[in-house]
Amino acid sequence: MKTEEFDFNVDSRVMPHDPVELRGKSRDSGRMIVLDRSTSKIEHTVFTSICDFFRPGDLLVLNDSYMLSNTLWFQSDSESTQITVYGHESDGSTIVEIKSERLSVKPGLILTSTDNDQLTCSLIEPQPDRLWKARFEPIELLVPTLDQHGERLDETIPLNPTKWKSTPQAYRSVYAKAPGSLEIPSAGLHFSQELLSQAAAKGVEMAYITLHVGATEVFAIRHISAEEIENHKVRSEYFEVGEKAATQINRARAEGRRVIAVGTTVMRTLESLAVNKEIKTTVEAQAGWTDLYIYPGFNFKVVDVLLTNLHRPRSSHIVLTAAFAGKDLVMRSYDEITEKGGYEFDMFGDSMLIV
Repeated sequence: MKTEEFDFNVDSRVMPHDPVELRGKSRDSGRMIVLDRSTSKIEHTVFTSICDFFRPGDLLVLNDSYMLSNTLWFQSDSESTQITVYGHESDGSTIVEIKSERLSVKPGLILTSTDNDQLTCSLIEPQPDRLWKARFEPIELLVPTLDQHGERLDETIPLNPTKWKSTPQAYRSVYAKAPGSLEIPSAGLHFSQELLSQAAAKGVEMAYITLHVGATEVFAIRHISAEEIENHKVRSEYFEVGEKAATQINRARAEGRRVIAVGTTVMRTLESLAVNKEIKTTVEAQAGWTDLYIYPGFNFKVVDVLLTNLHRPRSSHIVLTAAFAGKDLVMRSYDEITEKGGYEFDMFGDSMLIV
């Protein structure tokens, strides 16, 4: 399928740089577009109405990971440079960007953290888009060092460094508890505690999984530059599905209740559990890595409803939504979004619910 089929007009697109709470609104105040797969109808509403689309017995699956700072200062001899961490690989390596034009970067170069001299970064091999595969040692020091000393550098939506440090809760979901993502699992940002309580009162069950968002979210990786979407690849990301969540998912499926994925991270995690199994086979609790790339033609086995944000043209995310809802319905919805104007895109933007 041609990648150009997932282009749309972006002239009216708004991309906020701050979470909605830091713009004087409540986190559940955004707009929401609803796509009904059974009728091919599109409805424009607000996120606070989402419980109207839930049914008693639905299982709402949420990603409890939250985003870290991603950049640290390192030194090699007398030369200092910032290193931005984009994601971890299943072989223990890490995808990074070296933020220096003067440093002679080459495989084998070892740099030492200026914040913790026990932490080193060894360059292994160059990657596309000016990225490097590297190895941090000891890896156990990386997350706490990022958390304590890191800065946040973003390629397309620069965050306010003061707000990022002073109001970290605004950049994570109200149920987040697992540090580790290098980009925001953004779909869950819309839920307030009040809305989650409303959902529970309606009989909606909730399950929690973890997927630490990594290099799949780097613009150069989620943007599809290949002419055919089938020739695109995403990076591996680490996930955990515990015994409790697996039991909840299996019970809901066995009882014919809907499984609702909050975000493409949850969608990829849940479908990874079943990708090589028969459609009725139970899923198992596990921790591991997924490089599942979902595009039209994919056979969904677990998820019945998807909540996601509004995505950029030619991205792996919009291709995933098209696989789930159908390309014609998804692209028609983006035509309506751009015609109406005022919708906010990307991680701090509005949402799409596909039922």
